[in-house]
Amino acid sequence: MGLMEHERIRVMTTGDEKTDLRGSEKKEAFHEAAEENVHTFKFETPDVGLEAGRKAHIKLAGTDNTRATIQVLTPGNANNLHYHPNMALIWMVLKGHVRFYGPGGKITGEFHANEGILQPENSRYWFENIGDEDAWLLQIAGFPKGAKAARRIDVDPPHAKQVASAHFTAESGEGLAPSQAEVAGAEGR
Repeated sequence: MGLMEHERIRVMTTGDEKTDLRGSEKKEAFHEAAEENVHTFKFETPDVGLEAGRKAHIKLAGTDNTRATIQVLTPGNANNLHYHPNMALIWMVLKGHVRFYGPGGKITGEFHANEGILQPENSRYWFENIGDEDAWLLQIAGFPKGAKAARRIDVDPPHAKQVASAHFTAESGEGLAPSQAEVAGAEGR
């Protein structure tokens, strides 16, 4: 039973009769529907030869209300001041040195491995890789009204260091496969 078949939890048809699931049967059907969507993933850095100032987005996993992504930022990569309606973000540096800023260029934090920041919905921010090596930045996004309602609103024009991003998807235990054939436009997320 897949996620889209959740209606079967309430009513099952047996022949010409409809039977309401109740008690432990209803609870079991509820859990089975969710468990059919459990999947694993594996992160490996993409071997795409990112040029200086570029970045790659690697989607690890996601649902309609949450998503985990790793951004690989080359040295000097930066995005512009922006915010996200309907998207709260947790950022954690896995490798490298990243600086986050708020409005007016105010530094909100400098982070190394295993350090990070929470950006609540609608909070304005931008960040840059200030290290000499690629930075790996874990992004965990929550979407209170579902992912389709999330948006990115630029406050400032694109930063001089902001360039196009390559997008990838982590496959179930298979490493990475391109999710788009060409490099996407500068999104800076």
